[in-house]
Amino acid sequence: MGIKDKRSNIRYGRYSKVIVLPAALEKGKESTLAGNRLLLVDPRAEISADDLLEFLETVVEPQFWFWLQRKRNQAGDNALNAKPTLEVQ
Repeated sequence: MGIKDKRSNIRYGRYSKVIVLPAALEKGKESTLAGNRLLLVDPRAEISADDLLEFLETVVEPQFWFWLQRKRNQAGDNALNAKPTLEVQ
């Protein structure tokens, strides 16, 4: 089973922010990741960043937005037509 959590984005340096990985995850020395609006992370770096990005762009992203739209329709969410936005601080 997976885990879920909400984490703070912590300022790191001048432009970057970090997310601390939960202790419950098995981690390696490095992590690989791919992201845009969603973030896909392999905390053990067993999957290449290129493979993660390809999977994110071809499977996760398209299916996620379809799933979210269907879920909002079922809930009668008035925000259905609103475009997802990324909050910038």
